[in-house]
Amino acid sequence: MLEELQTLALVGLLVSTYYLTIGCRRIGDSLPTESGHITDKVAGATEVLDDIADILNDALQSLGGSTTTHTPSSPFEAILTSFIGNMTSKANHGPLKEEWTIHENDSPPTLETENESN
Repeated sequence: MLEELQTLALVGLLVSTYYLTIGCRRIGDSLPTESGHITDKVAGATEVLDDIADILNDALQSLGGSTTTHTPSSPFEAILTSFIGNMTSKANHGPLKEEWTIHENDSPPTLETENESN
């Protein structure tokens, strides 16, 4: 029974490998048309994302406190701008104003030799 099952699995792998090979040989025929569709979709998405970024940029400038005049052209520029903005803004760190209380320890110290001898 086990041998028949193994034989059936091997025949299935052989048939699926044949169809996979045929499909890979024919993929070149459909790639030029599909790549054109993908390019069109990416171009459309890029235009929409640029419009959204411009709208958000205009909204931030209308709020006031923003000094950014354009949308960053790369992620590196966006990160650098945020770091520079944080460096020039008022610092949120420094010495603490509150005083800490010191609690005294009233228990007498025990020696290790006293504990071992008991």
